[in-house]
Amino acid sequence: MFQKHYKYLFNNLFFVFSVFLLISSVYSYSDYYKVNVDEKSKTETFNIDKVENYTYKLSYVHYGNLQEGMYVKIFVNGNNIHEYSKDLSNTGSGAYKKSENKTDITNYLVNGSNELKIESNIWKTENSSPYYVLENFEITEHEVSTIKLPISQNVNFFVFILCLICLIIRKG
Repeated sequence: MFQKHYKYLFNNLFFVFSVFLLISSVYSYSDYYKVNVDEKSKTETFNIDKVENYTYKLSYVHYGNLQEGMYVKIFVNGNNIHEYSKDLSNTGSGAYKKSENKTDITNYLVNGSNELKIESNIWKTENSSPYYVLENFEITEHEVSTIKLPISQNVNFFVFILCLICLIIRKG
């Protein structure tokens, strides 16, 4: 009797998690881009089936050792998304890893083929070989809600548990 109960519970959990996976998608692209004196730019082409009323967010990790006057720019379909440099004091230097989370790129994407480009103005110096690395690029999509409610993750989890309890009671 308990095995039937657990099988039913497992099937319901599998269904609910499958629905959650379909609701929020993640596009993950190349793991590692490095620009330096020898390679001043990198380009990646990717396809997205853009959905109306969805918001697309770009996230990645970046680090490097830019010197004064050097910069790295990130473009999506020719639109400048971010610029990093020591001159701008926006974490353009330092070999420690920094995260850029959830930059909205919805207006820059098109349905179908898109281009992500990294350009740099880096030159060799006497004391170092400057470089900049961007890795773990992800584009996540979120449906834009027509109603803005202050619902926290705790409430979402509570509703999930209530749904499971209702399914168990219905079966039991």
